Amino acid sequence: MNWRTAFLIACVWTLPVPAGAAQGAVQCHLKSDFRGAIGQEGARAAVVRGDAAPFEKILREARPRIRGEIMGQLLEQHRGVWLYEFRVLAPDGHIKYLHFDAKTGRYVELTAASCAS
Repeated sequence: MNWRTAFLIACVWTLPVPAGAAQGAVQCHLKSDFRGAIGQEGARAAVVRGDAAPFEKILREARPRIRGEIMGQLLEQHRGVWLYEFRVLAPDGHIKYLHFDAKTGRYVELTAASCAS
């Protein structure tokens, strides 16, 4: 990672997030559903292949839907679909996991049915 990328990421992390309750879905993290998070090189390769858009683009699309403080994010696969997952600390103190399609930035609600193994 070059210094410009590191600086941009640091700037994004310091942006304020509007107050309000996180709009969340049913929380599910079943190991059988997720291939798991990939590292920086894997994420870069996914962007190069066209499996995922750059994080900055997805963050711009996702920001209006996120209510609370972003505590972390990752790129992962859920049943073959690439998703950016944001871990958000909601104003009520609960952790919410919000998922967005890695190509389009469209919000993806993971329902209990989509989480069943």
